[in-house]
Amino acid sequence: MALSSLARVERVSSSGQAEIGARRIYILPTRYGLIFALLVFLMLLGAVNYGNNPAHLLAFLLAAFGSNAIYLTWRNLRALRLRCLGSAPVFAGQAARFAIELHGDERERPAIQLGFDDSAPVLLDLPADGDPCRRELRIDGLARGLHTPGRLVISTQYPVGLFRAWCYVDCERPLLVYPRPGQSWTAPGDDAAAADDGSAGNGNDDFAGLRNYVAGDQPSRIDWKSYARDRGLNTRLFSGQADAPLWIDITDAPGADHETRLSNLCRAVLDADAAGRCYGLRTHDATVAPGAGAAHRHQCLRLLALDGAGNGEGDA
Repeated sequence: MALSSLARVERVSSSGQAEIGARRIYILPTRYGLIFALLVFLMLLGAVNYGNNPAHLLAFLLAAFGSNAIYLTWRNLRALRLRCLGSAPVFAGQAARFAIELHGDERERPAIQLGFDDSAPVLLDLPADGDPCRRELRIDGLARGLHTPGRLVISTQYPVGLFRAWCYVDCERPLLVYPRPGQSWTAPGDDAAAADDGSAGNGNDDFAGLRNYVAGDQPSRIDWKSYARDRGLNTRLFSGQADAPLWIDITDAPGADHETRLSNLCRAVLDADAAGRCYGLRTHDATVAPGAGAAHRHQCLRLLALDGAGNGEGDA
C-alpha cells in the first residue's frame, strides 16, 4: 500500500480519458539491458588496458546506442492517449472484460503492453494516425459486489528490449458483479409458474417460444424434443400469465445462508424477465417497484449485487 500511494499515477478525467505525461513514466534496464551494459563495460575496460583505439570506438558506439534506446523507449509512451471504457456487469464466477481504447497520433507506437496488476497483459501495435485501437483485459475471480480493477500498467520495451518503460493509470471505472444465478424456484403468488407442469403449458399459459438453456432452469421446462433433434438445449417459455405483478421477496427465497438466497433471487429475476413478467423485488435493504425490461432487470440485479454494502441504492 505504501509503494502504491507513493507511485506517480496518471488519473483519468470524468469521461475516462487520460494522456501519459512525461513525468509519469518509469524506466529501468531489462535483464538483457544489464547484460549489454556489463559487456560494454568489459569491452571498455579491455580497450583501456590494451590501449586499443578501435575497441574504444566500438565501446563508445555501443554506449551511444544504449543511450539512444533509453530515449526511444521513453518516447514510445510519452503523450500516449487512452480511454477507459469499463466493463459490462457480469455474474459472479464469470470473467469481466475491461475495455481500453488507445488513440494514435502522428507516429507509430509499436509493442505497447496493457494489463492490470493481477491480470494477463495484452500486446498491441498502435499505427500512426489510425483509428482508435480497442483491447479488452480479462479479470477473473470476482465475487458479488462492486470492484475497482486496480491500476492499469502500460509498458513497452521498444525498440530493442534493453529497457522497460511503464506508467500507472488509475482507471476509476468500477466493475459490477451480480450474484451467481441459483436454482429455479416458484415464488408465492406466481400462479402462472405454479400452473405449468412442464408438458404443454397448462392453465391459461400459451407456448411463447424457446430460449437457450441457462444453468438452474427447471428440468420440466426443458424442450427435450429440440435437444433430440440436435438443436441444442433450450428452455420453453409461456405467455398469458396473470395480470397481477409478481413479487420476488428475500423472505420467501430458499437457501441455508444469505448468499444462497441472493443467488436464488437472482435466478427468479432472470426467469421472470425471460418470461416477460411484470415483477418487483424486496430485500432487507430496499424495494424495487414492479416493472419489466432490461433497465428494470439491471436495477434489480444491482440491488442484489450491492446487498449489504450500505449504499442505499436499491431504488436508484
